[in-house]
Amino acid sequence: MAALEFALLLPFLMVVLIGTTESVTYLRSWYRLDRTAAEVANLASQYEQLDAPTVSLLFDAAGSIAAPRRAFNASGSEERARTVISVVRGTGTANAVAWSCSRGDTALTPIIAGSTTLPNGFIVPSGQTVLVVEVINSTRPWILLSGFTDMVLPDPGPIRTHSIVRPRQGQLTSIGGACPA
Repeated sequence: MAALEFALLLPFLMVVLIGTTESVTYLRSWYRLDRTAAEVANLASQYEQLDAPTVSLLFDAAGSIAAPRRAFNASGSEERARTVISVVRGTGTANAVAWSCSRGDTALTPIIAGSTTLPNGFIVPSGQTVLVVEVINSTRPWILLSGFTDMVLPDPGPIRTHSIVRPRQGQLTSIGGACPA
């Protein structure tokens, strides 16, 4: 009798165990990418001026901080990712993108970085700038339970995190040279 009860409960227990594991893995990935955006924004905000080699180093830092998750890579791989670094300046009545550079899968469109629309309708004060770093990664939860969850749970889409900071030194309204590849 106990074996029969165990056999009936085993599928349910496996779904709970795998679901918990998937949720923890997804949350850890989101947290790591969120910290990546915050750390890269913090690093970039400490510069008085940014040029192409420095922005390239910032992308490399994003890759190191995000590991083992990806902060950027080319399209076509299983875990697609993109990092976008932008500066938005205030024009008095609206926001304007001063410049924007990205590295990674261009199919992953940024929502915050490279855009004049900032969260909560935030308008940058006239003559000031903010630095925006957005990290996008196609990691999705429920990989092990995909057949079951496709019918039950909505796909959350890629992980999107961003950080918005004010530059500490200069305005960073221009970048020396072209964006690094």
